[in-house]
Amino acid sequence: MEKKNPWVNPFLQHLRTSLNYAESARAVGVPYSTVMRLKQRDADFEAACEDACEEAYDALEAECRRRAFEGTDEPVFYQGAEVGTVRKYSDSLAMFLLKGYRRRKFGDKQEVTGADGGPLALVDDTRKAARISALLALAQQRKSNNLPSDDDVSDLA
Repeated sequence: MEKKNPWVNPFLQHLRTSLNYAESARAVGVPYSTVMRLKQRDADFEAACEDACEEAYDALEAECRRRAFEGTDEPVFYQGAEVGTVRKYSDSLAMFLLKGYRRRKFGDKQEVTGADGGPLALVDDTRKAARISALLALAQQRKSNNLPSDDDVSDLA
């Protein structure tokens, strides 16, 4: 892989910090399409790219943890002059971390209910087929009796 393509190692190094294929390709002077073609043809290169991205995600996660729990110093100005700093923590990054690690407790909740908030009614295939058959029979009966069409379809529900 590296012998044929001397740009591979520098590309992977850049990908480890940028998490961006196009930017990494530009940084080593290779067209993006060349990178993607090699990734499709070479399983080792594809695996190396995935490893590089995982390292970058780990670094990103570590930075999020640092900003959430250690905070960052922001300058404080008074009358146009910097007079000190204040440490700011990121509650939103802490929440993202909790949602990721403790999804069951802190993740977004989704609840699916049936009619009027009750449980979902599960219908097996046999019952579905029987219901469809009954509806078709009722429609055929209406058609053959030449009944006037009306808006009352309660017998079909």
